[in-house]
This record gives sequence, structure tokens and C-alpha cells, in this order.
Amino acid sequence: MEKTIIQFIVENIFLFLPVGILGIVITVILIFRSKKENIPEFDDLTADYKTIGKYSVNLYTLVYLFIWISIIIIGLFSNSNFIIPTVTGGIIAAIPLILLILIQRKNKNSKVL
Repeated sequence: MEKTIIQFIVENIFLFLPVGILGIVITVILIFRSKKENIPEFDDLTADYKTIGKYSVNLYTLVYLFIWISIIIIGLFSNSNFIIPTVTGGIIAAIPLILLILIQRKNKNSKVL
């Protein structure tokens, strides 16, 4: 068994070198041979929103909120030593959730000219 990953790669360089070169060559060929299609695409954003009562909520925000609450609950009930890291991590993890809600409200209140 090899001692390190570097030693494994060096010993098997003749296996990894052709695979890496082949990957680079195929990537370059695909970049230069690709064609752009001029088909207009329209995004249907109504599927992202679900109505709960009288509120329309983004589905991704609900999923993130569920994961965030689950992490907080698991962290608080796991051990008394994890209370401070759980609260700190919960506050940091809440930043994207707060930004999602603020961006949704800002877009809802803005007018398109």
C-alpha cells in the first residue's frame, strides 16, 4: 500500500497522464466545435412559489428554512458543549435565508418600467 497520495500518483503517472490529457483535449474540442442556438427561452418562475394560506412562499426558501431549523434542533439536543457553536453556526447559516427573504420582498415591491 502506498504511503501518500502523491506517491500513488507518481507511481501511476503513466495511467493518470493520458487520462488527464484526453480530458483536456476533449474539453477544448467541445468548446470550439459547439454551436449556439438562437432559440428564445422563457423561464417559468411560478413553479418555484407555493401558496400557504394567503402567503406565496418560494419553495427553495422553505427547504432552506427546514434544513436550518433541523440543524439548530439537532445541535441543541446533541450535547451541552455544542450550544455556542450551534447558535454561532445558526446565525451564520441564517444569512442566506435572510437575504433570500429580503430579495423576494424587494423584487415584489419594485416596479418594472
